[in-house]
Amino acid sequence: MKRLKRAAFVSVALSFFLSACSTAPDNSVRTNNSVPPGPTLPPQASLQDGVLTLSNERISRRFLWNEGNLQSIDLTNIRSGHRWKLDSETPDIAPFGEVLKARNGKLQTRNVPKSPTVPAYLEAVISFSADQLEVKRTCQIFKNVPAIHCQLAYRGGQRQKQDKAPTSREMIENAKKQQTSKEDRIEYLALPKGHWSFEAVQFRAATDYIDWLTSEEEGEIYRRDQRIDANIIRLEERVTGEQILLVKEAPIGADQVAWPGYDFVLRDKNVAVVGGGIDPATLHADTWKTAYSASVVVAGPGRYEALKSLREYRESWRTYSHARDGMILMNTWGDRNRDASMNEAFVLRELEAAHRLGLSHFQLDDGWQAGLSKNSSKAEGEMWESWTRAAWQVHKVRFPQGLAPVVKRAEALEIELGLWFNPTSKNEYALWERDADVLTDIYAKHGIRIFKLDGVDIPTRQAEQNFGKFLKRVYEKTNGEVVFNIDVTAGRRLGFIHPLNSYGNIFIENRYTDWANYYPYRTLRNLWALSAYVPPQFLQVEFLNISRNADKYPKDDPFAPANVSFEYAFATTMMGQPLAWFEASNLPVEAQKAAPAIKRYRKLAPSIHSGRIYPIGYRPNGASWTGFQSVLTDETTGYLLVFRENNQQDTAHIKTFLPENQYACFTPELGSGAKFETRIGAEGQIEVQLEAAHSYALYSYQLSPEKQKCAP
Repeated sequence: MKRLKRAAFVSVALSFFLSACSTAPDNSVRTNNSVPPGPTLPPQASLQDGVLTLSNERISRRFLWNEGNLQSIDLTNIRSGHRWKLDSETPDIAPFGEVLKARNGKLQTRNVPKSPTVPAYLEAVISFSADQLEVKRTCQIFKNVPAIHCQLAYRGGQRQKQDKAPTSREMIENAKKQQTSKEDRIEYLALPKGHWSFEAVQFRAATDYIDWLTSEEEGEIYRRDQRIDANIIRLEERVTGEQILLVKEAPIGADQVAWPGYDFVLRDKNVAVVGGGIDPATLHADTWKTAYSASVVVAGPGRYEALKSLREYRESWRTYSHARDGMILMNTWGDRNRDASMNEAFVLRELEAAHRLGLSHFQLDDGWQAGLSKNSSKAEGEMWESWTRAAWQVHKVRFPQGLAPVVKRAEALEIELGLWFNPTSKNEYALWERDADVLTDIYAKHGIRIFKLDGVDIPTRQAEQNFGKFLKRVYEKTNGEVVFNIDVTAGRRLGFIHPLNSYGNIFIENRYTDWANYYPYRTLRNLWALSAYVPPQFLQVEFLNISRNADKYPKDDPFAPANVSFEYAFATTMMGQPLAWFEASNLPVEAQKAAPAIKRYRKLAPSIHSGRIYPIGYRPNGASWTGFQSVLTDETTGYLLVFRENNQQDTAHIKTFLPENQYACFTPELGSGAKFETRIGAEGQIEVQLEAAHSYALYSYQLSPEKQKCAP
């Protein structure tokens, strides 16, 4: 057999999280000498002798009280026992560039019980007053999560805008002049002296126009200010390998309000998160304005520890429930007929076809409602930013009996229905209560709880606040059962790491064979890249009718959709939430051959998605070996999804997050793989085999410290 030559996949640069070619772990990951879990301790917030301590069994952060204007003292990774002394000479925050002299500092705590989607946590509210400004810093501490999340809020008189960053390059003797700008600082760590490297992770949205959704920049902290546009900064102390991650939870780049042009400032040994998203001219003495939030995460040495800590932090946003969140959802908009066919007969026909294929959900996109949008195929469609209550009644001509017949047939076929919805954005979502009532009325009448949110535009913090109230109202009135498909394809939207994403999953992208911009490997690449930082269980990923519009792709294009099987196209979405982006009744007979695989996947999906899913192998590029690993709770079992893209090598060595020197039995569950056992090599490397290009294999695996015969 031909073997994949490693030289063909030499990385351009070794990125600690996610390199241009590989996210595989380094030698320090998942060894048998891992630090065992420490004692179970409840989250705590204590103020004693002028020192505030926020902690749980994984992380501790101490501050000088300073009348509530906190100044960090140290940060500890409790599991590894590593402590960083923070040499701060200034408070952690500088609202609108001002270092405030605080008075009347107060600490209030409360235990917040778990909700249907969020685990219980301790909330600590630190507040103070300063020069006609009231400041409130609300921190959340979850059990057994190596992170502390904090959000600022302000109330009071208007302030001046922050200074712009200097652009000149001073001589080294005058380097301090580079540090005179006044950033709107919302978090700050004065790191101890040492050798610090960093990796900045930047997301990109507006995916109608962008098709490379993550980028990573590496460097070292040095004397001169480095201003970085990013969502996550990973800091590594080179001598010990211990890591700190700073996460700014906000829209992406220029989609932020009052964005200074960057999100992090690295200077000498200091790291600041900047840009709270509040125009100081909008402050008012009677109203609290909340800033963007930030989290501090700690991790031990090694890539796996960094990714795992980041994933544990993200899991505290929303507890995954497959019964509520899992779906293979069909939406017919992908065939570009828009709402031309939308009516009762069409929907009933689509339900039957979706059932035969094994799909679990069917969503009626734009066109089910009385008020037609500007995206309608009908000339009278014009609604978008502003809707009436009457516009959200069921279209009487298309559905003369309402939705009842459709709901009844869907229930009989065990398919759950969802709907498209465009909340009124006019006047900063001032009608959020009315829109929430529209959806909760639909839920009460029909039990429909899956809503795709489109047309979202958030130009101000007031708009964001009202949009958040809309989401929360629907969530509370449905007892947490609602799942929003939050679209990030265009406009000023939430991005991939905003706390409001915790109300559902993220609709990543629109792709169409009609425009020849759907390629299975590109969709796979975007899911693969995002899955290092965002739990893919909450990402909707499309697969299309690959037989449509074959003539719109070049005949010699090896990556054209028609060159893969329908089952392969579906497999590229398995680790996310598969989105069947087509009219099922228009599928060719050939597509029906994938039905057994889809139905088998439905049985496996609850277990697969219960794990922590990470990208493995090489970045998908149409000709690589790539895939994902789902690590289950006990870390001795899981799943491996491997893709052989369009290449000539039937065997490959790929890096995984399996622990080296262990033995593993791999049992094929789907695809064309064969059962095998192997000893795991350095950096989690294993040898995999698939005999045909554009093929895949989904394995379950079982680890053992000693060689054993795999069960038949």
